[in-house]
This record gives sequence, C-alpha cells and structure tokens, in this order.
Amino acid sequence: SGRTSNDHPDTFLLVFVLAALFAAARMARSGSLRWAVACGVLSGLAFLSKSWPALVIVPVAALFLFGRAEVIKGRKLKCIGVLVVMALLVTLPWNIYAATAFAQEATIASTAHWRHFTADIEEHGRPWTYYWTQLPMIHGELTPIALIWFMLVPFRKALREHAALLVWWLLPYLVFSFAVTKMPGYTAIAAPATCIIIGMAIEHWSSASVLPKVLHVPALICAAGLVLLPLRSSVDRTRPWTRIEVPYVVPTELMQASSRTISINCPHPIEMMFHTPVAAAYMGPLAPGETERLSALGYVILDRQGWNK
Repeated sequence: SGRTSNDHPDTFLLVFVLAALFAAARMARSGSLRWAVACGVLSGLAFLSKSWPALVIVPVAALFLFGRAEVIKGRKLKCIGVLVVMALLVTLPWNIYAATAFAQEATIASTAHWRHFTADIEEHGRPWTYYWTQLPMIHGELTPIALIWFMLVPFRKALREHAALLVWWLLPYLVFSFAVTKMPGYTAIAAPATCIIIGMAIEHWSSASVLPKVLHVPALICAAGLVLLPLRSSVDRTRPWTRIEVPYVVPTELMQASSRTISINCPHPIEMMFHTPVAAAYMGPLAPGETERLSALGYVILDRQGWNK
C-alpha cells in the first residue's frame, strides 16, 4: 500500500529472494538442474545483499520441490544439492575475503547481526506484536482475514501444495518477532507471499460458484476491500493532487562545497548530507576541540549561521 519505506539493502534482498523462489518453483515443476543452478546463484546474491534473512529461501525451495509428487526423490535431492553448492560458490569468496582482509570489521558486523535479537539498537526496540500489528497498515486492513482464511481452508485442504507459501510468509514473522530490535524492512521478504495469499483470497471470494449463496455479498465486499483499502492508503501516502511546498532550499554554497566540508548550525542537516557533497552536517556547533581536530585533518568548517569558514 506504500505506507512504509524500505532501505535499499532490504529492496535488493527482496528482489533476489523473490527471483530465487521463482526459479525454485520452476525447478519444482520438472526437477530441472538448470533452474536449480539459477536458484542457487540468486540465493547467493540474496545472501550477499543482507546476510542471514536470505536463508528463508532454502526451506521454501525445498517445500516447493518436495511438494511435487511427479519428480522422483533422487532428482529432488540432486536439485537441492546443486542449489546449495551454487549458493556457496557465490557467497563464500566474498565472505572469506572480508573475514581475512577486514577481520575486525567482519567480526563487528557478525556480532551486530545477532545483537538485533538481544539489544535495543538505535531505539528500535519494540514489542513482539510489532510486525503483526503492522500487517493491516502495510497490506490493507482486511489482510489478517485473508491470512487466517488461507490457513483454515486452502492450506488445510492442500497441505503439500501450499506448505511452501505458508512457510515463506510465516517464518520471517515468527523469527523476527523474537528480535528485540524491529524495523519494517526485516519482514519485507515475506511480502510476495502475503500478496499471493491476498490474490488467492480475492479470486476465491469473487467467485460465486465456490461459496454458499448467503456468503456471496459479504465475500465480494471483502474481496473489494482487499483491493480498495490499500489503494486508499497509497493515495493518502502519495497525495497525487496535493501541491507540496519544499520545506527548505539547498544553499548554492553547499551545492558547490568540496567533499572535505563540514557544515555546522545547519537547520536541515540530514537533507544537506543527502543533496550536497559535504562530508557531514550538524544542527548545532561542534564539540569543544573538534574544530581544531577536523581542521588539522584538512576539513573546512562552514558555519551556516554566519556563513563563516
């Protein structure tokens, strides 16, 4: 619905997870080793995008594959083996190089991954219910109904066929609910599965032939709501007919500043760092002694209050 944003690593992770599981679904149809290779390469790229969350691909791909009775067991195991080997070939070179060339940084990064589960990082500590209460806002207010319907009807009727879809949606929500630090982008990898389940609900509830007559109107209302409520949220977010005045003007001096410039007393420091070449911008003054230290390192201090260097 466009009600929340994503950082670029999360977006790349989502794209590669979706592409890898598309390849896994094609692999599952025929037991094709070529699709297994594609799935493994894309899985490796997903891991390089944002590390461990990409591992959701493995159980989902396996469930896609083992949910197909027409592919012989030996072929399924071979596909899984090829997938894992290709993923390792993509991920290991960089991880080995990073661990040797940047040993200290690699250790810090690895430790930071697990600290999300035990510590409140950058004041993003939230209750375990956070992701579940975000579902209606991100995907539409009727999404919980569609998800409950999926678990009670299609999944129970065709467990083997829908197990992969359920795990794809549910696993990220369960795992990251245990993390102390929570951000909306952490469960983005489950968004495609959520959208597929919503699509199934819309198709089912819109079909008069599969429902008792008394449920036709309520089901059609729910199907329309699954489309219109997120659309309303999207329009509200983008405000296409609203003229938005820019709250700040980027000064010419900052646009032409060198990359060794530090701006202080800047009313919009974040925006200035995004839109200008300055190395850093601060809303207030520097700490005592910092001006001398940074000047000695070759930085130019630009005071936005009086425009003095």
